[in-house]
Amino acid sequence: MTPASPSTAIRPSRATLWTNRVRRLFSFPIMCLFFLGATILSYAPRGLSVGEPDIWWRLRNGSYLWQHHSLLHVDTYSFTAAGSPWTSFEWLSDLVFFSTFHIAGLQGIVAVYSLAMILIFAGVYYRCCLAGANYKDAVVATLGGICLGAVSLAPRPVLFGWIFLTAVLIALDHFRISGKGLWVLPPLFFVWINVHGSWIYGMVILVLTIAGGLIEGAWGLVVANRWSPAELRKLLLVLTVSIVALFVNPLGYKLVLYPFKFQLRLRPVMEFIEYWRPVDFSTWNGKLALGLIFAVLAAALFSRRRWRLDEVLIAAFALWSGLVHVRFLDLAAIIIVPILAPRLRLFTPYEPELDKPLLNAVIMLAVVVYVIHSFPSAAQLQMRVESEYPGGVLHFMQTHDMNGRIFHPAEFGGYLEWQAPQVKSFIDGRDEIFVANGTFADYISALQVKRPLEVLDKYKIDYVILEPYQPMAYVLQHSSTWHSVYSDNSAVLFERVSH
Repeated sequence: MTPASPSTAIRPSRATLWTNRVRRLFSFPIMCLFFLGATILSYAPRGLSVGEPDIWWRLRNGSYLWQHHSLLHVDTYSFTAAGSPWTSFEWLSDLVFFSTFHIAGLQGIVAVYSLAMILIFAGVYYRCCLAGANYKDAVVATLGGICLGAVSLAPRPVLFGWIFLTAVLIALDHFRISGKGLWVLPPLFFVWINVHGSWIYGMVILVLTIAGGLIEGAWGLVVANRWSPAELRKLLLVLTVSIVALFVNPLGYKLVLYPFKFQLRLRPVMEFIEYWRPVDFSTWNGKLALGLIFAVLAAALFSRRRWRLDEVLIAAFALWSGLVHVRFLDLAAIIIVPILAPRLRLFTPYEPELDKPLLNAVIMLAVVVYVIHSFPSAAQLQMRVESEYPGGVLHFMQTHDMNGRIFHPAEFGGYLEWQAPQVKSFIDGRDEIFVANGTFADYISALQVKRPLEVLDKYKIDYVILEPYQPMAYVLQHSSTWHSVYSDNSAVLFERVSH
């Protein structure tokens, strides 16, 4: 009997094709994605808090760009740095945040950074599976990464940067497997540089990936495979084009140099900024980071799977970054989790023939219902904001026609600039301009009650807004030149006594 020709061979019926698609849609791996997304969304509303007060001045930046279609080039928000050169180097992120706020208010802000976090760790989960990890092990590893990466679960431009980083890592994974896909990197860097300065980490990873394939050899469990001449040419070409793409932006070379200048300017004061400090192993994030270190060591000792040289280089770079600055623990999670996941053997392998699409569909539906039911309302989010920012103080000052220079914590600066644009702030989260002109040093000196009254006199301050528990509030309460005129749970307002 002769074999059937392609035209006469039995083809799957339309019903069979539809059934297969449904089974894939409601498969266990897809259900796991829903579970991971629900985990992120259960924590997301907490991010809209004093943990990221910069969102307010970013909204003002986005509003200005939306209305004027141009970038600010000098500070117009504060009286301490008024007229100083300053540009929003993360202007595209500011525009995204303002657009979502314009459309959906505070709920839009929560939705956009939640979605960003979901995309990041969906990419991490995908890379775990692509590297050969069992789906169940990939879920456990990704959950650990989410806990570690929660340090950035807030409306921060860095989340958009990590989306691009994840995309770069996926593109490099596919290139290693198929030799294709590198063409997406230059467009990614072209957009990324306008979003956040973390593009530099993507460039470092690209360079380390290339370097890991320049030699051939094996050293115990570490192995290096040399790139073929054709592969190396592609990588070097893409690296060159990506570097050129960085300079094609509204600010030119200034935007390329910004991450380097930022680090140099802030280095002397990083100890005063919490998220720039090294990891404290006594904290929850520190304990998770320590667990990640132990996981790397265990994988190196007990797994027979070999480490590629580029994996070693990139993992070491990510771990160093996360330990030196707590804000980069999420970077460590994004990079290291897909390297560790294939070395885990916690569960039996996934067997597609034993999958239960109906059960998976029920779980996925339950996740959707949970997300809709638990997503915070606009009123709930507004209450959270009012409990952490000096809205009551601002309303009191406006109703009593109080005008003058205000001293306040940096966490309140952006809120004042957004809620009352006519008020000029003392300081906000744009640390680089206040470090450059000396305001930051005076601000720290006042808050640490080294010379608070001298600083208030130096800047001719009329009003002081402080959180009730701050030591400086105690000093002013016992000063003859200041008296409290308003207080609530979030802030207390002091007025200079007239003589």
